[in-house]
Amino acid sequence: MKKLNLILTLVFALIFSVKSIAANNSDGFSVGDKVSDFTIDNYDGTSYTLSNSGANYTVLIFLSTKCPFVQPYSERLNNLVKEFSSNGVTIWGINSNNTEPVDEIKTHSADHGYTFPVLKDNNNVVADMLKAERTPEVFVVRNSDMTLVYHGRIDDDKEAEKVTVNDLQNALNDLNSGKEVAVSNTKAFGCTIKR
Repeated sequence: MKKLNLILTLVFALIFSVKSIAANNSDGFSVGDKVSDFTIDNYDGTSYTLSNSGANYTVLIFLSTKCPFVQPYSERLNNLVKEFSSNGVTIWGINSNNTEPVDEIKTHSADHGYTFPVLKDNNNVVADMLKAERTPEVFVVRNSDMTLVYHGRIDDDKEAEKVTVNDLQNALNDLNSGKEVAVSNTKAFGCTIKR
């Protein structure tokens, strides 16, 4: 009977420990946290590894081929690539929607003239790790120490002419100036990622 009680105690302790670990990781990463590395073997034949992006900062933007909140951002995203790629910043689009196949992503990227890669996040591995919920939603990682330095929206309106705050651009300007990001958390808006 003592052995049975000891075994039951150990089993309950193990279950409690696993639940505690899951609860502690349920919110993903917060600004200032070290993020987990990942590799995506993309449909374009290239492997993309976060820790080996070749940049000082990697901007991960969750995108969709269908979401009406994503479509108006093509020009603004390409402008960010043009402005910051020579300053040690790389931008990766990530498509985690299980309803959007690779052929659709390829066509969408070409039609919108994206000047950055769009990676297919099969089985939502990266989206689940970061707890990404929306398209578009942005995560900026400082590659030297794998720290999340910005999370949120691109700017404050999907319509370019109505934008009053360029949150992502401001964050990248702060980082390129050697400053801490003044506003490092904003609320992303858009469509939900279809898991």
